[in-house]
Amino acid sequence: MADDEMANSTSEKIAENVLLLAIARVSMAFSLPLIGFIAWLGGQYLESKFEVINDRVTSVEKTAAGASEQAAKVNDRLITVETKQAQDALSNEKFQNATLTRLDRVQDSIVGLSNAVAALTATVQALADDKGRSSPP
Repeated sequence: MADDEMANSTSEKIAENVLLLAIARVSMAFSLPLIGFIAWLGGQYLESKFEVINDRVTSVEKTAAGASEQAAKVNDRLITVETKQAQDALSNEKFQNATLTRLDRVQDSIVGLSNAVAALTATVQALADDKGRSSPP
């Protein structure tokens, strides 16, 4: 029993120690503000991360808007090029048809000239033959 009393008195002395009581009460008093301060620091950390992410999102949005504008310009240019290509194809076809028509005319003229040369050659040959027969040796 003496040991139990001594253990009780030792534990009572520790429990009643003024310094320990003061430290316990101060820690209890500061625990709530400390938890609040830690929560505030965590909030500040998250807010800084959100600001960085927000800046990145803003940058990506600007890039996307620029890409969208460029895509619209490229689309307009593509439409212009396709229209010009169709017009050029039509113009090229007309030019080819006109050239073929002219070549047909030139070919007809060459055939006519060839016939005329053949006729002239025959006439000259006939004249030469007549002249040869009419002149005595």
